[in-house]
Amino acid sequence: MKTAALLLAALLMAPLAQARYFDQEDESMNKLFYQGELRTALYQDFTLDTQKPTHIIVVGSAVKEDSDQFFQSGIARAQKYKELHPDHQVYLMSSPEVRGRDDQEVFDKYNLPVVKLVKETFTPGVFFQEIAMFDKVASIDFYGHSSPWSLKFGKSDAAFDPDAWEPALRTLAKKMMSNSYVTLNGCNSGFNTAPALSKFLGVPVSGALTGSLFELYQSDSHWYKEKDKRDEQFPQFNRHTFMTDLDCKLGLCWRMKPDRANYSSYWGTFKDGGLSFYKFFCNFDNQNSRCEKGMANALMTFPSVTALDSRPSEEDFKKVVFDWLCSTSKDSSYFNRCVEGIQNAVARGDLVYQQHPGNALNCDFRSCNATVVCKKKLFGSGPRGGSCVIKTEVNSRPTTITREYLAFLKGFRALN
Repeated sequence: MKTAALLLAALLMAPLAQARYFDQEDESMNKLFYQGELRTALYQDFTLDTQKPTHIIVVGSAVKEDSDQFFQSGIARAQKYKELHPDHQVYLMSSPEVRGRDDQEVFDKYNLPVVKLVKETFTPGVFFQEIAMFDKVASIDFYGHSSPWSLKFGKSDAAFDPDAWEPALRTLAKKMMSNSYVTLNGCNSGFNTAPALSKFLGVPVSGALTGSLFELYQSDSHWYKEKDKRDEQFPQFNRHTFMTDLDCKLGLCWRMKPDRANYSSYWGTFKDGGLSFYKFFCNFDNQNSRCEKGMANALMTFPSVTALDSRPSEEDFKKVVFDWLCSTSKDSSYFNRCVEGIQNAVARGDLVYQQHPGNALNCDFRSCNATVVCKKKLFGSGPRGGSCVIKTEVNSRPTTITREYLAFLKGFRALN
């Protein structure tokens, strides 16, 4: 059986007072005695079919410090897949390791029968072994802790650095379907990990250029970061994201999006730049608009402000694009100003719009004009937490967000 490719594992996470970013190393002594377990499950299916088009959702370890919101974010995407592609299967892989609950309880809570229990730490090697059975991979989504260099699968010694797994990733690339894609829902995954994955897999890959936070669905159809939520009560039903009203207790009211400010947490303070949306990278020969079509396809199943069917109108699709690109806040006009700013920049033709507070990084589909630079650890190898900064230039005419908007529309029109 061939070893395919993983995608998502990181070494991070940090306790913070004001915002919860997902990216800190496990430096405790407990990791010396740690051995995790991997569980896999099918979403709304009972028979595994390795020849079916398969959406792979990877939920990384919460390192026993976070709740199950990573897990719920993955479930919300899984529900979108089954609505839009009922003939596909969704394969969820996780070592949840949430606070106050064992892993089996997490799967039971959301009615996910375990297909397979692997009594090994969820490492990149285990990931590739498990997905090698699938013939057709339609998408891969990661939810969890990540750093500028890797993704975190298991709690300790389970970081996924694409450069270290290039042969396995290039094998997996042969199984990626037309218009497939990868999304990385975690901190700082756009600096190195997303571009590298896109290069080796030959598909669009989205990643963050700042921290990532959880967002909660609210009754006005929008999603808000925990500090910005508007409803006094936790929502009972999600009445906008899916084809029918669904109970939030099923894990369908949380998702992840980047912060609307520069990253400042475990690794350091990136005061010189960032972006407030998950940026797509297409680090390959973009023939026949493969990049833009994959990007648009990813948004068709993004848990958003409206439920898109298989043939949505362009106006409905734009609602999801703006939801992907623009942030909400306690200020109800914040989101609307972003939408208007993008539209006005396109109408003028210069595409210049300053959406991100501070310096908005200049990015194309290969990379961003920014490098994360860190001091080395005093003992051992690797970057030292708290020492990292961004090296970049001042971007006086930011156009990254408007070019991304136009790419989504180009992809949508090419798909239809």
